[in-house]
Amino acid sequence: MMLPAPGFEGFEKRLEVEFSPASAACSPRGLRNMPRAKIDELLTLAECTIVSQLSNELFDSYVLSESSLFIHPFKLVIKTCGTTALLKAVPTLLKHAAELDLKEHRVKYTRGTFNFPAVQPYPHGSFAQEIEFLEQHFGHLGAGGKAYVLGAPDQFPNWHVYEAASSGNQAGAEPTFTLEMCMQKLDSTKAAQFFKAAGFADAKAMTVASGIDTILPGSEIDAFDFEPCGYSMNGIENRAFSTIHITPEDAFSYASFEASGYAPQEQSPHEMVQKVLGVFNPGRFSLALSADGKVGAAGAGAWGVSPAFAGYVCDGTIRQEMAFGAALVFHTFKAVGSAPAEVEVCVPEPLFADREVEKLYALAAKKRAAFAKEKLQKLHGGSGDLWEALAPLGDEVATAVASFKPTLASVGSPRDVDKYAQNFIKQNGQEAPFMMFDLGMVARLYDAWTTTMPRVEPFYAVKCNGDPALLAVLAALGANFDCASLAEMQAVAAAGVGPERIIYANPCKLESHLRHAVSTGVKLTVFDAEDELYKIKKVHPGAELLLRIRADDVGAQCPLGSKYGAEFDECEPLLRVAKRLGLSCVGVSFHVGSGAASAQSFVEAIKAAKLVFEMAEGLGMPKMKVLDIGGGLSVGGKLTFSAAGAAINKALEKFFPEEEGVKVIAEPGRYFAEAPATLAALVFGRRLRGLRHAHTKANEYYINDGVYGSMNCLLYDHATISARPLRVSGGLRLLDEKMYRSTVFGPTCDGLDQVLTDVWLPKLEVGDWLLFPNMGAYTLAAGTSFNGFATSDIKTHYLWSEGDRLPFGEEEPGSDSDSHFGDAAMDSSDTGSDGGEFQSEGEAAKEESDETASLSGSDDDAYY
Repeated sequence: MMLPAPGFEGFEKRLEVEFSPASAACSPRGLRNMPRAKIDELLTLAECTIVSQLSNELFDSYVLSESSLFIHPFKLVIKTCGTTALLKAVPTLLKHAAELDLKEHRVKYTRGTFNFPAVQPYPHGSFAQEIEFLEQHFGHLGAGGKAYVLGAPDQFPNWHVYEAASSGNQAGAEPTFTLEMCMQKLDSTKAAQFFKAAGFADAKAMTVASGIDTILPGSEIDAFDFEPCGYSMNGIENRAFSTIHITPEDAFSYASFEASGYAPQEQSPHEMVQKVLGVFNPGRFSLALSADGKVGAAGAGAWGVSPAFAGYVCDGTIRQEMAFGAALVFHTFKAVGSAPAEVEVCVPEPLFADREVEKLYALAAKKRAAFAKEKLQKLHGGSGDLWEALAPLGDEVATAVASFKPTLASVGSPRDVDKYAQNFIKQNGQEAPFMMFDLGMVARLYDAWTTTMPRVEPFYAVKCNGDPALLAVLAALGANFDCASLAEMQAVAAAGVGPERIIYANPCKLESHLRHAVSTGVKLTVFDAEDELYKIKKVHPGAELLLRIRADDVGAQCPLGSKYGAEFDECEPLLRVAKRLGLSCVGVSFHVGSGAASAQSFVEAIKAAKLVFEMAEGLGMPKMKVLDIGGGLSVGGKLTFSAAGAAINKALEKFFPEEEGVKVIAEPGRYFAEAPATLAALVFGRRLRGLRHAHTKANEYYINDGVYGSMNCLLYDHATISARPLRVSGGLRLLDEKMYRSTVFGPTCDGLDQVLTDVWLPKLEVGDWLLFPNMGAYTLAAGTSFNGFATSDIKTHYLWSEGDRLPFGEEEPGSDSDSHFGDAAMDSSDTGSDGGEFQSEGEAAKEESDETASLSGSDDDAYY
């Protein structure tokens, strides 16, 4: 039997859970759409009830019988005191969130040392028990949860913290803080104001008489008084909230104060504490200050040493680094001349060794693995094969991949892709074109990026390919995102990505899109013109800006310098305008051009960026902290990824050494999207043209995708594409099969719709297919519905390959073995980014004289 506590257990348990949309269908109101009945269900499990409510346009606040609840669209914060069972509400909370199309992505649980741990219900009997429970429900996030106990073993109280978060890095997030104060031995005169018998008839009178209304004078206060004594209040101010809870009985007087969501420049934590102390004059108190986002000078980072408060001495300070660059500092104070802490009736919970925590994590990990396997098997129709393939990735990535139900595709070779295509076509009587996308290659490309350039954080360029599976898998892997429009920001949010992981990288923005960035919390953006600064000042004055400078790679596949980027002599005037307008210019960005050809172009651009950093410092602006090296990298173009990475690393070491603390990001698009995709198009028409070009037979084929569809890349991306035949009409293709000059047309009635010209292909039948590798970049993203052939009708089939196969510099099978690849109709001078080997004029002449071409290859290649 659980005995009653010999006194009041004041220290609150606090749970903060952040969510993100699970799909584009998620309402922007998120958790605020949770019905009142379901909120009450949560609180019943936690053993408390709602006594008052106050809302603004951003969130809802509830005063509880046992503390407070705050519900934002994508965040819930709940505090409960006494012997409540807060964590028992977690499973039901996650269930209700899932019903609202939300998924959890961050959790933080905090509390002080319990005075009476023996009377706490499960799962609050000890911190070890709480960790085990939290790990079972949140340990799948990122690399798993982390737990900390701040304070010395002989110190009372200690501060207990558990946190877990999805993979990802914050970039330019505004630092906000959470301040939690726990006060004991309140001054008797101050405490008397919260007894109704003392003449303070209601909560409003108590608020004014005590001075609580002066702590945060801009807040709207919702206060509630209890019988015969006691007081609770919530304050709301824009996105921030505050809360106070008071038990004034002399034997165990206690008050807590919290403020959360304020930026340091909006409210000084130090001044706030001074005001609170003036209201309560406690005999001792503890103070936990955590800074979210990047820790600014006024955040927790400035409190690494003990702050000073008149009439108090600090008897303990400890700092703990948290996830994503945040920090938490915990202090304990006692009044000058106060008596030692009275602990006769207090049996504080014991601390435990790190090795005990490790055992708990190991146990919870086993439970998580079993749960994740079951969940993945359910997603994949009961098969355990996919789970076995995904298990090494961790729960979060594995779940993201499995949710799109990919087909296992061995090592992802062209042979594996072709076998999948052939089986699918035969089994389904397929006629429409379709795309095959290897998510396994995406994961390997991400690993290759982080290994080659560990300092450079990738912000995937959504414009390149907004496929939802690609976005979800990259998000789970830890990538961030470069968005250039409102729709792209919405697509990334639907993948569960928070605003701190987005750069709005369009130098010239529509005001409506910029307002969307404001409303969703996207702060990092770019500019290259004075008028853009005035627009940003008007619409988004709190933005963090990168000055985009011009950086040209003259050999790039798609140069950008003629449209975007400030010239060097324009930079200083632009910086002066930004300074005069009070805008925060935090760094420099550049883009050498899509499909870069020269590593030296990156080196020169990094050098130029350094000069702009120094220019800003010379103007007396705050030190810049972000360098964005843009996009342009691919896996098999003129510039190899390894050569580019080596040059970039060396330039960063020279101009931005790591000890300077500059955050380096990039905006790769085609690097992640191009190689994993293979397009399958049906040959639905054929015309044999007899003898052409030195008496060589020529064939013409019509396929059901073209330049108005996914092959628009020929026009807009200056791409060079290739194809290999896939026999579906029957029979194997012999290794010495005759080859014919061939031209391939798209399906529309426009004569421009010509995909391949004078390429060498075997004789194809109507009903055969052509497979086009490396078709993931700037293809489906820019297609049309011209002539009734809609790009939106091209469905994507997801594959998952294993092993270590990467597309760097590879030749497509058949470049010297099982087929020849033809040059694109638009430009035959560039081998393109696919790594295919195209015929020279000399080779073509030789084959014309023979009228046929022989193919050589291994037995593995002879499978048509």
